[in-house]
Amino acid sequence: DLEVQSTRWYPYGTTAAHLLGHLRRDDDSKEGEEAFFSFRMPDYRGDIGVEYGCDKELRGTAGAKSVLVNNAGYRQTENVWSPAEPGRNVVLTIDRHLQQTAERALQAVFGPTTRGAAIVMDVHSGDILAMVSSPSYDPNWYVRGVTHEEWQRIIDLHAEKNRATYENYMPGSIFKTVVGMAALEAGLNPEEIIRVEANPAKPTKGHIRVDNHTFRDEAEPGDFSFRRALKRSSNSYFITIGLRIGPEPIIRLGQRLHFGERAGLPTRQDAPGQFPSLQRLSSGWTRVTTGNICIGQDPVWVTPLQIAVLTAAIANGGDVLWPRLVDRIEAADPTLGSPPVVLPRGQVRDRLGVSARTIKIMHDAMLGDTEDADGTGTKARVPGIRICAKTGTAQVQDTHNVKTGLTTWFASFAPYEQPRYAVVVMVEDGTSGGTTCGPVTHDIYAAILEWERSNASKLGTLAQNH
Repeated sequence: DLEVQSTRWYPYGTTAAHLLGHLRRDDDSKEGEEAFFSFRMPDYRGDIGVEYGCDKELRGTAGAKSVLVNNAGYRQTENVWSPAEPGRNVVLTIDRHLQQTAERALQAVFGPTTRGAAIVMDVHSGDILAMVSSPSYDPNWYVRGVTHEEWQRIIDLHAEKNRATYENYMPGSIFKTVVGMAALEAGLNPEEIIRVEANPAKPTKGHIRVDNHTFRDEAEPGDFSFRRALKRSSNSYFITIGLRIGPEPIIRLGQRLHFGERAGLPTRQDAPGQFPSLQRLSSGWTRVTTGNICIGQDPVWVTPLQIAVLTAAIANGGDVLWPRLVDRIEAADPTLGSPPVVLPRGQVRDRLGVSARTIKIMHDAMLGDTEDADGTGTKARVPGIRICAKTGTAQVQDTHNVKTGLTTWFASFAPYEQPRYAVVVMVEDGTSGGTTCGPVTHDIYAAILEWERSNASKLGTLAQNH
């Protein structure tokens, strides 16, 4: 007697592995299935990722039948109690070409062992067009069973972590976009010149002293307007304006961005990050703490996805969107069954609550980061598309406050004239945001341009045929 058993196969191997998730063996009956037989066929259940979040839709429902056999073991009769119902297709917002390009670009930094993440997001719909976490693994391993060598590789590289949504990082200088918007809303004149003093220990670099603590700068000393301070990423400038307005406006803006809260992904891989509350201001908060938050150090911890939401909000004029991973759920055979269920696009979670003037100033300053000769994001430039960006580098310290590494960032959106895409790249143990993450961002935008031209060509062909 031959029984047919379905299985799962991931034809693109490691592509989008963390987003898709994987299965685990589970022969338990679910709600609506007959559960009192011991002859159930082997089955799986989604353990993490989209496999987990959409398990109910993907699995379908097992059927049941009774079989009468004689004393020789041959079937006499068969009675189907309930037919098996196939699972439905879950169609994601991910574009495979952009996903694979982003994966190759990220892994080009340090090879397959690169530890980092990249996200491409539509700034108006919230659609995630690519979501990369590296190092990766092959989800097919979990279907056939992971070998000892494969499991050891996953453990050694910490490859099981979805660094795009489930790891917390200090944002470093990309958080200066939040500080900048808060200061502009509080009345900062972007043309006001703030002078940064040279660091006596390193005269080519700036510094600022807050109470008994010295904040060092990688930017040079001198006179800074808002635009120059953003593109040169001057710690001293942003600490100065942050101390001037105080921490409360910064925290209130961060709360409207929902830092410290989950993004609503149905994947079991949605970390909230950490963000201070207003109540914390009355419990051990100091001017040095304000200095830290102004340059994106502790007590601010975020995921790359949260930074993509921030970047999209700046790009689209102030809408803080819910990220969207699933486009629709449809019958396995589209010609049969009910019509597809399309999930709503452009779901607004909150508003930045800043003026159009502030948004315009931010756009122009972030454009300078890639287009001005002294910008820190020039390595991301792509002919044919104007990119607005902010680079970032955050120090990683151990429990003894000894520097152990760097987290490097590149948060961007494009085109400048009519923003459509937000691209965020994060790499652990990089050199700097511009040097390490800028080239990755360049490759992703080049792929986006190619993707747009390809889609436009297809639409033109369809129009001609019509």
